Amino acid sequence: MNKRLEENLRHFFDKHFWAQHPEAALRYAPVVSEIKKRKLSTSKILEVGSGSLGITPYLKTQIDALDIDFSGPKSNFVTKIKVNGEKFPFKASSYDVSISVDVLEHIPPKNREKAVFEMLRVTKKLAVIVVPCGEASEEQDKQLYNYWNKIFSKKNQFLEEHVKNGLPTVDEILVYIDRSKRSLGKPAKIKSYPNLNLFVRDILMKTWITKNKYIYYLYMKGYLLIVPILKLCNFGKTYRRVFVIEFRE
Repeated sequence: MNKRLEENLRHFFDKHFWAQHPEAALRYAPVVSEIKKRKLSTSKILEVGSGSLGITPYLKTQIDALDIDFSGPKSNFVTKIKVNGEKFPFKASSYDVSISVDVLEHIPPKNREKAVFEMLRVTKKLAVIVVPCGEASEEQDKQLYNYWNKIFSKKNQFLEEHVKNGLPTVDEILVYIDRSKRSLGKPAKIKSYPNLNLFVRDILMKTWITKNKYIYYLYMKGYLLIVPILKLCNFGKTYRRVFVIEFRE
């Protein structure tokens, strides 16, 4: 690639798509939508399992970020809170909004309900949980894990944890939510809907799993240009599910 062209492209994407990549954009899209339509963008927001950036490339607002590892790109919008235990270090209803995006699958099954409980405990208005669900999604993760291992000698921690822990079912997550809100005595309206067609995700992920830098660049940057179209791909068998818990004040 021409060096001048490469520099121009880097400047364009840094300006308009800072720290974004397509798969993350697709899983955060419904969260951004749920927050914006309730006019909660400037409210007190907690992201559980955020990493170093969390939602901030897609919703440029201040958040408190709860995680054990903040290595990676930095964001001035993120206040880092490192926690190793299961209990969140906050009082009940400390946050207007709490979100968790593709995190529960990295938690051992026996601890998932506790994580959901803690999220709902510290939330006053809106909680959004986005998580891969179901047997078809679990099977795709196993195939991608094997595909990765054929190409790279180094293990991929995230795919490895997906396979090791397994994915929850939709019913399991709904039970966790229902039991948690009942235990907390917090009435809530709950809805859920699908996110990202499995076939489309397979194409995205196999473009990502490559040693070819041009194909990898296509994934990291080129696909960002068609994210508005990819956002419509929530039909058929999908990889993840979005759970929206809106508390009644």
